[in-house]
Amino acid sequence: SRVDAEAVAREVLRLGSAGQHDAVLRVLGDNVGQGAGGHATARKAFLRISMLIHPDKLPGFVDATKAFQLLVSAFDRTTQASAAAAVRSKGPGVATLARSNEGCYRTEVMCPRCHVLWGQKCEGNPDYFYNFMMEGLRCFNCATCLLSFGCLTAVHRCPFCHDVFEYGPDIYHRKVKCGSAKCSKSFGFMLFHASEQALKTAREQVRRDLERSMATEEAKTGRAARAARRAGQADPNMEEVAFAMGLKDTCPRCGLALEDYEDGEQMRHLRSCTDASAHKAHNERERQRAAAEAAASAKAKAQSSATSGAAWAFVGGGAERLWMLDAEQLRKRCKEAGLPTGGPAEALIARLGERYPDRGTQAVDLPSNLHALSDAKLAAVCAAHGLSGQSSREERLGALEELHEDAVAAAVEDRKRGAKKALAAGATGKAKAKAKAGAVKKDAASPNGKAGMVTDPKVDDVLRKWSEAKAAEALAHKEVESCKTKVEAELMKLGVDILKTPNFEVTKRTQSRESCGKADLPADIWAQYAKTSSFTVLALKELGGKKSK
Repeated sequence: SRVDAEAVAREVLRLGSAGQHDAVLRVLGDNVGQGAGGHATARKAFLRISMLIHPDKLPGFVDATKAFQLLVSAFDRTTQASAAAAVRSKGPGVATLARSNEGCYRTEVMCPRCHVLWGQKCEGNPDYFYNFMMEGLRCFNCATCLLSFGCLTAVHRCPFCHDVFEYGPDIYHRKVKCGSAKCSKSFGFMLFHASEQALKTAREQVRRDLERSMATEEAKTGRAARAARRAGQADPNMEEVAFAMGLKDTCPRCGLALEDYEDGEQMRHLRSCTDASAHKAHNERERQRAAAEAAASAKAKAQSSATSGAAWAFVGGGAERLWMLDAEQLRKRCKEAGLPTGGPAEALIARLGERYPDRGTQAVDLPSNLHALSDAKLAAVCAAHGLSGQSSREERLGALEELHEDAVAAAVEDRKRGAKKALAAGATGKAKAKAKAGAVKKDAASPNGKAGMVTDPKVDDVLRKWSEAKAAEALAHKEVESCKTKVEAELMKLGVDILKTPNFEVTKRTQSRESCGKADLPADIWAQYAKTSSFTVLALKELGGKKSK
């Protein structure tokens, strides 16, 4: 029976407006929802409904566009919830993006430098960027002062009393209180919907950002170490010498800044700089400045650590990605697992990797910038993939490159086996069909397969004529092929594709044949493994009206 498309569209409008996303995909009777079917079933239902209610299909229905938008939203939300349930079933340490927003608010997040509100509409960021900020997945730039900051370095305000409170990504999925004496209300943090495509793009972006920040941090650490080696042991008297020589503008004793000065003025100032109270005040200011810098550095380090942990979970977790975690996150997970927390990163990864039963069965996951990594990070990547015994940078790079090549070769072999199975299945199906048809004909002619002797001379005469005709056919075929060879030689000699005589015309064409049918295989496998052979065909036509080949 024909389905009423407008009735389906109205039902989608009713269910979608009520938030019954699973029910929207079930309007045509498909078994869709958590615990029923899967992504393929949901997609099939989505395509069936969209073919009915697409605005192009219902030009006379005023709410067709709204109905189709609700259908798309229902598909996104249903598949996202199913994916989140599947991820949760794999165990802890994997990001999920599905929960209730009851009692939750989009709290104010401000730049730590200029205190301008982040996430305003004028910035052009989608709402779900709030999720990424609060989970510690990404850092963002302030639209006013361009400072890059994350959830640990940002300023957070209570949605009720607007006081500042301490925030960490571990409380994002919990109800908390701001801690102010004048406010006792609890609140949660809003989780905005993100489509599956948005999450896929976010995973790729998070991965790139993490690798880039790792490379930047390693370069910064290396520069600091080299600078420390060059400077040696710090000498307080050297600051006074530098000031006296005009290499510094600020007095190291009292903090006085000499911007416009004459030669020798620094030395004269040092000789007269004997005010103990001024020295004490300057030392206190320097101590506070150093403490503020240390606190900011600790926050930045904590932010980087939280980002690595959130990114590792968000892209899928697993032993093969443990190299994404910094030392603090590795120690934290070792402590949670009851493992020793001492030693370098590769030792911590080796201990944690033993706790993953599927280690070695997952896909190889290597950083894209292997040759830019430090020796310590290369050792961590090797440990994450269960490689040991490498003592030099060259050995580690060689082992990882060999691992990557083996993984690529294995993937190619898997695809070939899949293609062969598909081809074998298609051939088996055709063979069975032919065998079935042949069996039917054979049974009709000779049910029991027995032979019979016939002495009738008429039958023998018929069989003799058949045999003579076959011999004549073979001889004629041989003569046809000989003629074709001579004609083709003449065509090549003249450099033409059509040859004409007063009574005949010969046309040369090129035809092609595929080794496997496109309808029998998935498009990507057919495109990869199908082979095409080309051959020429000569068509003979008698100009008097008869045609032959």
